[in-house]
Amino acid sequence: MLVVGAASKLDYAFGSEMLLRPPGGQNEGHFIATCIKCDRCRSACPMNCIAVANMNDGVLNARTPKLDFKKGYCNFCNLCIVACPTGALREFDPDVEWIAPAVIDASLCIAYAAEGGGCNKCVEKCPYEAVTSDAYGRPVVESEKCNGCGYCEYACPSNSYRVFSGVRKRAITVEATEKVRTLVAAAEGVS
Repeated sequence: MLVVGAASKLDYAFGSEMLLRPPGGQNEGHFIATCIKCDRCRSACPMNCIAVANMNDGVLNARTPKLDFKKGYCNFCNLCIVACPTGALREFDPDVEWIAPAVIDASLCIAYAAEGGGCNKCVEKCPYEAVTSDAYGRPVVESEKCNGCGYCEYACPSNSYRVFSGVRKRAITVEATEKVRTLVAAAEGVS
């Protein structure tokens, strides 16, 4: 029971899911310690992909910026980094750094349902050629090429076609995972 209580308190404080941060905010410890929730990064974003976290994302995350690829995608213009007055968002090079990898949910993907036919939007739209087609015409993410720009998620029409089932998630999503956070922290020499 103690573990359940502790887990629910942590979920209340930090939310149950990891948030995708704007470019340069992938070191969560540094980001949370320096972000003053000023909203300048969201206001500066020409692609409209930065949203504001709410209480469902955890008390400590509320009003901090998070990426929402249903509204837009990141072109790595770095205007959010320039607008950040505290350095919470640091320099970011999309050729060597990443936000998080895209992940395909085959149960929601139109191409998987149609056995390779019907949709290829994520493959067509990926500017980094990280989403390719397999031998059956179904999308596959090459995670070593994916930097998490979100263009695939933004372009994915699966949610529109599957609205009857009540699913709000798209077939391809960029997802922050503990593994990604650990790799970012290790690359920056943070434990």
